[in-house]
Amino acid sequence: MKRTAALLVLMNLGFFSAVQLGAQCVPDTVNCKDIGNPGQFCPMQLPHAGLDVLYDETVTVIAPGNAPAPYETWIIHYIEIDSVKNLPPGIDYFPNAEIFYPDTAYCIQLTGTPTQIGEFNLAIYIGATVDIYGTPTRVPFVDDSSIVIKVVEVLGVNPNQTSDFQIFQNAPNPFSDKTRLAYFSAKEERAELSIYNILGVLVYQESEFLAPGNHHFSFDGKKLQPGTYLYKVKTNKGYYTGKLLKSR
Repeated sequence: MKRTAALLVLMNLGFFSAVQLGAQCVPDTVNCKDIGNPGQFCPMQLPHAGLDVLYDETVTVIAPGNAPAPYETWIIHYIEIDSVKNLPPGIDYFPNAEIFYPDTAYCIQLTGTPTQIGEFNLAIYIGATVDIYGTPTRVPFVDDSSIVIKVVEVLGVNPNQTSDFQIFQNAPNPFSDKTRLAYFSAKEERAELSIYNILGVLVYQESEFLAPGNHHFSFDGKKLQPGTYLYKVKTNKGYYTGKLLKSR
């Protein structure tokens, strides 16, 4: 009886794991339309990604029924995503199907934690099985349809709309070794970072003179014990405080 119960538990755990691993993106069939029937990617302009911040966005794909010019007469049976090039470092792609059939909506999940700022124009390499004079033939194509991911140092800051000093949640958080504490300064000033353990003992301190714009403190806490730490950032206008969580 106990053996049977144990097997049932393992089967349930296996089913749960399979459900988790099988989790997939969902295509946006409401906002993504195949206008003119050349096939479609949506959206063309993806939301900005933040440096060291988890990114998770979906690209909807409507597979075309005909090959691109000058091969419009080639009828496409199906396409396969061979690779996606020029992704930001730290981000990977996961299609929700191995084969995309014409006039059907599919999706590609773009997820991960970007480690480099910049603007990345994605190139999607496609293998299309087409009908050439009655013979199914696999032909490679590159879709350079201007899908862009822009990785910025700090999300949510528009320098034209703020005159305040702003601190953002450190990332990653919790952290095991290093973490970044991003902030925005609207003017030239000095900022000092102090980090304390839960007993109020100073464990780290640094300061720098800032030009206007986005900046960050890079903190290496691998020698610290796991737990909660408090940070204080001092500027000409006052103090800004928060918590850092050290996982291991």
